[in-house]
Amino acid sequence: MADIQSIDMRNGDIMVNLKISEKEYALLRQETKDLVLLPTDPEIMDEMLTTGKLGNSNRIMMPKKYMERHSLKELMKRAPSKIFKINGNVFLLVKLKESGMGVPKFE
Repeated sequence: MADIQSIDMRNGDIMVNLKISEKEYALLRQETKDLVLLPTDPEIMDEMLTTGKLGNSNRIMMPKKYMERHSLKELMKRAPSKIFKINGNVFLLVKLKESGMGVPKFE
């Protein structure tokens, strides 16, 4: 996940300096326009979508082949999400799976 290193506001322009991982940099593919910067904090992503099987698809319409291509075996039952409206465009951001790294979970 990217971190903001600094924000500079001059003449009505906002300049943001980011620290990103190599994987995030590879995702950019040298693109410099039409980028979206969205927060993923749980307080921001406060709307929950229910996932689960419904016939041959999941409720959020994730085709099985698409999930397999991205190594997703299953989705969280309650997926945090948020709709963002930016310059007339509407984006849906959904957290499909949480990282298993960090504090071990004993069940």
